[in-house]
Amino acid sequence: MRAYCGIDCFRCSVYIATINNDEKLREETAAKWRKEFHLEVESEDLVCRGCKSGRAWKMCIDCPFVKCCKERRLNNCGECDSYPCSRISEFLKDFSDEMAFLDQVHREHFPGQQ
Repeated sequence: MRAYCGIDCFRCSVYIATINNDEKLREETAAKWRKEFHLEVESEDLVCRGCKSGRAWKMCIDCPFVKCCKERRLNNCGECDSYPCSRISEFLKDFSDEMAFLDQVHREHFPGQQ
């Protein structure tokens, strides 16, 4: 399952903790994200079944990629004729697998573009 931004939900610690009801993983993730990303997040905030579900966590609900893709009726950013925009490029700069996934989707939807 892929998020609008291309992130693989099955590899996301919040999704994994939610599906497995793993409070330890939820606590570890909250602590890591507070330290690394300076997020004000508590473990109980980290409940998500994916941004395309009815149960996503705040960062996913407020995500600009969710809003943009929903407005354009796209499954993910790779389906956009403006892909890659500067926003998704910056967001995924350290996520080569996710960017490769979106690149592939884009090539499939726009075979004549490079």
